[in-house]
Amino acid sequence: MKSDWLELLLKHIYPQNCLLCGAEADHRTRFCDPCYQSLPFNRHACPRCALPLPPDAPAETRCGACLKSELPYVSCHTALRYEAPSNHLIAQLKFRHQLHLTIPLARLIIDRLGEVQDPPDLLLPVPLHRQRMRERGFNQAQELARVVAKHYRIPLEDRLVKRSRNTNAQSDLNERLRRNNLRHAFRVYGRLQGSRVAILDDVITTGSTINEMSKTLKRHGAAEITVWAVARSTIER
Repeated sequence: MKSDWLELLLKHIYPQNCLLCGAEADHRTRFCDPCYQSLPFNRHACPRCALPLPPDAPAETRCGACLKSELPYVSCHTALRYEAPSNHLIAQLKFRHQLHLTIPLARLIIDRLGEVQDPPDLLLPVPLHRQRMRERGFNQAQELARVVAKHYRIPLEDRLVKRSRNTNAQSDLNERLRRNNLRHAFRVYGRLQGSRVAILDDVITTGSTINEMSKTLKRHGAAEITVWAVARSTIER
C-alpha cells in the first residue's frame, strides 16, 4: 500500500512522458501502456543463448546451434528482441548519450528476471576498451549494471575484467573473423575461484563477445556464468 501511494505521489509531482510516443507514461516503466505492450519482448527464446524462436516453439526448446555445441555459460536472459523500437532505444543510449534511458532499459531486464531466488556472487558488465571508453565517455553496460546490481543487491565488479584489445564490431564480420577478432580480448585482474557470475550487456548480437568473456572467466576459476541483457538479435552464433 505504501509503495502504491509513493507511485501516485511521484506521478503527480514528476509527470513522465512515454519514451516512444510522448503520451502520459507509467512512472516506473516510462512507457504508456499501449507502447509497453507493443515492445518486442523476447518471450519465446532458446533458454541457453536467448536466440528468438517462433511463438509456437515448445517451452525450453534449444536452438539448432545450442543442440550442436555447448556454451561456456549456463543460461542467457534478455528482455527484448533487437528490433524496432528496442534497437532505436539502445542506439539512443549508446551513441547519442541519452543516459536518461538507462533506468527504463535496466528495469526491463529486472522485469524479465523477476525475483532472483539465488543471485550470483558478482555482476560483471561487458567492458569497453579504454580507447572506445574515451571516445564514448561511458560504458552503457556498466551504467545498466549499476541499476540491476542495486536492485538485486549484487556486488558490481566493473574493474575485475578489462578489454585488452580494441576489437572491431562483431556484426560486421563472418563467423571465422568473429572468433579471431575476440581472441585474447579480455583479461581478468582478480580472483574468481568458485564464484557464480552474471555478465551484463546491452545487446547480444552474435554471442561471440559473451562467449569469449565467459571462457576467460572460467579459465580464472568462475564456477558458473549466466548472461543478462536488454536485447538479443536474431543473428545465430
